[in-house]
Amino acid sequence: MIGKLNPLRKSLSTRLLVVFVIASLLLTVLTVVTLMHGFAKAWHSTAGKHVELYLDYISEDIGNPPSEERALALAERLPVHIYINGPDKQFSTNGETLELDEIYFGSRQKRHRPEFAGSAGGFAGVEFGGNEDKTLLKSQQGDYTVYYELPHPERKRERWRFMVPALAALLTTLAVLFFIIRWMIRPVRDIRQGVNEMGKGNLSHRITVRRDNDLGTLANSINTMASDIEHMLDSKRQLLLGASHELRSPLTRATIATQLLPESKEQAQIADDLQEMEKLIADILESERMKSGHAILDREVVDLGQLIDSVLTDMHADNVQVSVPDSLPSFSIDPTRFAIMLRNLVGNAIAHNNSSNAPVEVLVRQLSNVVELTISDKGPGIAPEHIEKVTEPFYRTDESRTRQTGGFGLGLHLAKLIAEAHGGSLAIESKTSVQVAHGSDQTGQITDTGTRVIVTFPGTQ
Repeated sequence: MIGKLNPLRKSLSTRLLVVFVIASLLLTVLTVVTLMHGFAKAWHSTAGKHVELYLDYISEDIGNPPSEERALALAERLPVHIYINGPDKQFSTNGETLELDEIYFGSRQKRHRPEFAGSAGGFAGVEFGGNEDKTLLKSQQGDYTVYYELPHPERKRERWRFMVPALAALLTTLAVLFFIIRWMIRPVRDIRQGVNEMGKGNLSHRITVRRDNDLGTLANSINTMASDIEHMLDSKRQLLLGASHELRSPLTRATIATQLLPESKEQAQIADDLQEMEKLIADILESERMKSGHAILDREVVDLGQLIDSVLTDMHADNVQVSVPDSLPSFSIDPTRFAIMLRNLVGNAIAHNNSSNAPVEVLVRQLSNVVELTISDKGPGIAPEHIEKVTEPFYRTDESRTRQTGGFGLGLHLAKLIAEAHGGSLAIESKTSVQVAHGSDQTGQITDTGTRVIVTFPGTQ
């Protein structure tokens, strides 16, 4: 239940509505208290005296001792029942007995109905009482006590007749206020959605400017910022693509010249360096194409098992164990870019695998409507603080680059871009060395280490 209420708690519309409701309640309470205080003062200063004088006239009309005939005549003319209690008579104009068990007068009534309270418990000998169905005025005339009953049996019904429309009007007002607030802060939702889109890398997205106010100015400022950033990144990308492309010509000439040199250790090392530079340039160009937003996949229906075997054959990768189910159908993918992703992932796994005979594992599984490709090694693993960053361009966990560890930090980045271009994702799981103690001598063993790269993509045929 609490989880379902969290969106409402976070909603700006709901919070503004709650603020308005609380403010309205406080204003209502203040108004009611002020009116009641003013009514009480007016009652004491004006209305109470009129009621007192009116009862004096009625008491004089009934007489002392009270006359039953005059009481009946008054009851016929006025909406009042009169009860006379004395030493020699018990009379009521309606023929009923007045029940006084739960009726309070005088000082006790002050606490419950302050508008009826007067000094010394009443107005010049008049005390007030009553309940939901009636109001009673008590007057002492010599040895006789006279009660004047003003019946109002419809008060509860009238109260409900008032409360139901009032409640409906209140709910309608709250609903109208809620939708008005949502309409007013709609630009805030537009800005939030636009910022989310831009945060995902879609810098071409623009926030809709609905009104010429502060929020509209803010939306325009964000749009301008996104446009400037997009232009700056495009310029950087074009510079990088142009420089990388122009480097290919001298690299090609240097490669040809190296092949003409006599075979030697130095010549082989130069050839390897040139080949590595050419691969770096190819990876840069491909990663920038994949990030440009205009990358178009050249999809073909491909047998994934055959594609994996072809890539491993080209890589001359021997110590690799492949597991592909026989029932796996063909998929529509871009074979060239998928092969690049496989080469990078398998190459990383081979480079970081330990020196034992444990092979690199390539596992393909079909899970409902997705296909999962897993490349596992038994290397030293990746520290937890690096896992989220190793797919960033040019990020390396080891700052000192050697020929054995190799790489420029583009392989995983490019593999992730290719997976996402196919509508999939790339995740990394890794275990590093952990010393496990045994017994009192504190000797231990190293648990299994290694890294698993999991690529998941839609299994559409």
